[in-house]
Amino acid sequence: MSGIPEPTRPTPRRARNTFAQARESLAADDAISATPAPVAQQAAATPAPVAQQAAATPASVAQPAAPAPKKRKVATTDILLSVSEELKERMVATLEHTRPRTGITSQQQFIRIAIEQLCKRLESDFNNGEAFPPPAQGVNL
Repeated sequence: MSGIPEPTRPTPRRARNTFAQARESLAADDAISATPAPVAQQAAATPAPVAQQAAATPASVAQPAAPAPKKRKVATTDILLSVSEELKERMVATLEHTRPRTGITSQQQFIRIAIEQLCKRLESDFNNGEAFPPPAQGVNL
């Protein structure tokens, strides 16, 4: 055998867990805003840019951190959303270019705000600004 020592192998990366990412995004949203602001105020308010926010130290891959207690917003639900690659790329580009001005730091947060703003606009246009009542039982949308 040769006198060359065996190289150390890198630690394998964690498997991607979209629900864990969503949980982290929810926790980040909670840290940004303890109470939800109306949509009109969200567009006008500009949170501190990401560079000015306190930097979180990532946990080492070799030493996994203790499991965080499950923290979800009250009355939330998970949904599965499929979009075209073109729309996804457009969203990512928009998010990256506007992050310093909007303070939106994740795709989850981007999607939540977009849904809230569209609902608000449609309610304003078609229901005198009032929330639509829930659909009748048995009606599939």
